[in-house]
Amino acid sequence: MAMFLHILTDIILPILVLALVGFVAQKLLHFDIRTLIRLNLYLFVPAVLFVKVYRAEVSLAFVGIVFGVVTAVVLAMWGLGEGVSRLLGIPRGRRKAFTNSLTFFNSGNFGIPLSELVFAANPLAATVQIFIMLIQNVTGNTFGAFQASSGNSGGRQAMKNVLKLPALYVLAVVAVVKAAGLTMPPIVLMPLDYLSAGFVAMALVTLGAQLAEIRFDFHVRDILLSCLIRLAVAPALCYGIVAALGLHGILAQSLILGVSTPTAVNTAILAREYENEHEYASQIVLVSTLLSVVSISVVIYLTSGL
Repeated sequence: MAMFLHILTDIILPILVLALVGFVAQKLLHFDIRTLIRLNLYLFVPAVLFVKVYRAEVSLAFVGIVFGVVTAVVLAMWGLGEGVSRLLGIPRGRRKAFTNSLTFFNSGNFGIPLSELVFAANPLAATVQIFIMLIQNVTGNTFGAFQASSGNSGGRQAMKNVLKLPALYVLAVVAVVKAAGLTMPPIVLMPLDYLSAGFVAMALVTLGAQLAEIRFDFHVRDILLSCLIRLAVAPALCYGIVAALGLHGILAQSLILGVSTPTAVNTAILAREYENEHEYASQIVLVSTLLSVVSISVVIYLTSGL
């Protein structure tokens, strides 16, 4: 019960409050939603990517383990999303949004504070979560963007949309910087730090503003099915992978917890950017975040013995 209350008061409620701020502000001030979304995609996400990769100090073997486990879960979720949505006859546009809701999870503004709470800022757990966030940001802003864009356009146009996003180019630049051992001057790094620090608030306020403009005609079956797979199947699958690899301790628990978070805010942002079922995508983000109050508590309890 104590852990449940900690998660509720220290993680879920702050997230909901920020989304509520965006919701109320949109009702009163009528922001240009498309501008807010582009600020996220073209400024805040690239800044987070650069700063986190630039400051990370880990071994190649560690990166390989985290990358392998998380990539396996992401691919499994994508395959499950495509298979289930086709089996149920979900239309193409919504099928892409449904699959994205399973594949991309809230590893940044939910996963990082969750990791800090559960593991008391343990450096190993924090590093695991940072790399999970990096993997999700890169794949979400490339393949996720392709998925969202291809929901209502051809493959060639979708690929053009992906190549317009800065995430891949930022990752390439910071990789060169790290490989060359370059030290970034404060005049470059400090502005990036400021942008990175604002990412969580900006993403959640944008989500709240989006929610203020949608009609809550919930597609109950599709939304609850997405939440069930994202919040229950994903951690169970990760547990199986972790057990098969013989991983244990904080590394194992942080990996499982890291993939157990609700659907990423970015899926709703991308859906709105490419005008593909953005109301449906936003509803999944909202419902999965609310239901994660229970599911995350269960995952923490079940993995505590690792």
